[in-house]
Amino acid sequence: MISKHAIAYLFSHGVPALVSFISIAVFTRLLTPEQYGIYVLVFAVAAMLNSIVFEWLKQGLLRFYPKLGEQPSFIHTLKLSFVACILLTAAVGSVVYFLIEDIDLLYLILCLVLAWSQSWNGMNLTLMRAKLQPLSYGYLAFSRAILTLGISIVLITVVGLGETGLLLGWIIALIITTLYPTMVHWRGNKASDNSFNPDYFKKIFSYGFPLTITFLMAIIIHNSDRLMIQFFMGEAATGVYSATYDLTEQTIYTIMMIINLAAFPIVIKTMEQEGESQAFHQIKRNTSLVLMVAFPAVAGFILLSEHIVTFLLGADFRKEALMLIPFIAIGAFLKGFKIYCVDIVLQVKQRTKIQIIPVAVGAVSNILFNFWLIPQFGLLGAAYSSIIAYILAVATSWVLVSIYISALPFPWRDFYKITLATLTMIAVIWPLSSTVGLISLIVLSVLGALIYVLILYLLNGLDIRNWVKKKTKAIHR
Repeated sequence: MISKHAIAYLFSHGVPALVSFISIAVFTRLLTPEQYGIYVLVFAVAAMLNSIVFEWLKQGLLRFYPKLGEQPSFIHTLKLSFVACILLTAAVGSVVYFLIEDIDLLYLILCLVLAWSQSWNGMNLTLMRAKLQPLSYGYLAFSRAILTLGISIVLITVVGLGETGLLLGWIIALIITTLYPTMVHWRGNKASDNSFNPDYFKKIFSYGFPLTITFLMAIIIHNSDRLMIQFFMGEAATGVYSATYDLTEQTIYTIMMIINLAAFPIVIKTMEQEGESQAFHQIKRNTSLVLMVAFPAVAGFILLSEHIVTFLLGADFRKEALMLIPFIAIGAFLKGFKIYCVDIVLQVKQRTKIQIIPVAVGAVSNILFNFWLIPQFGLLGAAYSSIIAYILAVATSWVLVSIYISALPFPWRDFYKITLATLTMIAVIWPLSSTVGLISLIVLSVLGALIYVLILYLLNGLDIRNWVKKKTKAIHR
């Protein structure tokens, strides 16, 4: 079932991600590093608001929908809670504007509206995940990505709005694409069935709020380097770092996310119906799948970084990007591994409060190392800090799972086989990667993938030979 849903999510999340990569290529050519840097800073603050105020609702929806989704009051409680969060952020934003003189009113409004529209879009995507509807998920994500790209290009090139045009493009696309799912999924039925349920609210909040703290600290790790680069080095350096970070992390993290999008609801369903033992077995299997796609992705991105940068980034961004990509790629893997292979155990067991500790360790260490390393090493200092922070967060989370739950269900045998297959791929591709160009990028990517799959098949990693035999027999029936 995972393979079926993973393939669906590959198209439903992978295709929008591809559009996002194209967007990075386009906008790093249409905007200066300074303009891109301002856009990134506004976007980063909106992402932090999203995590602080709204993330607990999405997490509660995903966790409890399988059991409570048929209750109209459950959906209505989520709706009213979301509206309350909007009013809260509007009130806080108004206070901040009147207390701090230097805040630009336009950017403040754009930031708030972007946070609200992103959060509601996220609620709809989460609902589709909970319902195991990857195609609907993909339609919403793809339409948002395409509309954002098209509207933003018009606002930047025709209207001449610069970074404001890109922010408005995001907002307009998010609002348009969520209109239909809002009408279909959130309207409710009889008024008597649509009452606010305090018990459901407490249940959602007690599960989701610790995850809110966790996601907030993850956002701090993700965005504190950008804010500190802006402080120490200015908007242009922030723009260069952010474009490189987004390109690299979105590639690797999205690949890992696709597996989790398909796997997590199945783990929850297994936990509810078959118990802890089978759920942990499923987590171990999921971890093998995550490692299987992540290892070659990281290696390939590092090996082919010059090809990727030349093709996807504007000329003003390329020099520093080549230097940063290897470190950002490793950091992206560590982030995905922590969330999808370690923290998932705590979420399944509803021990989400424990997650606060490792993320706090990562967030604090990232801030401290950024203050120390950015003045010494510039943009590389920010990349070093992220890797150190994620290593500490992964180690802390792994230890806490072992102490409070059980030994982490980690697939050591598959890990060794995947590592050997990746090293073989590197040994073959590395000597051939000197010629830069689009054709070379495509040929080396296909060759690397074929070598990796062949070695993994020979080693029978993830019991792949039996899987192939079953699929072959099914086809010939």
